[in-house]
Amino acid sequence: KSTLMGQVLLQMGQVQKRMLAKYEKQSAEMGKASFALAWFMDEDESERERGVTMDVGTKTIVTPHHDIVILDAPGHADFV
Repeated sequence: KSTLMGQVLLQMGQVQKRMLAKYEKQSAEMGKASFALAWFMDEDESERERGVTMDVGTKTIVTPHHDIVILDAPGHADFV
């Protein structure tokens, strides 16, 4: 879910290329290269290390006609 929401943010132009490159590098260094987009929602270091969402993350996208609020909630049984 976090990666999908990161992809939505990327497609909507809400992701800076510099930050994407930074997250791609850092996630690859941790052996979690496929998690780079998820890090736009999972900002807590412990979430990044474990690779699971532990807290609800929110991002807002403002368009000319709508304000879109993205919620990324934990899905793992330990955090629901």
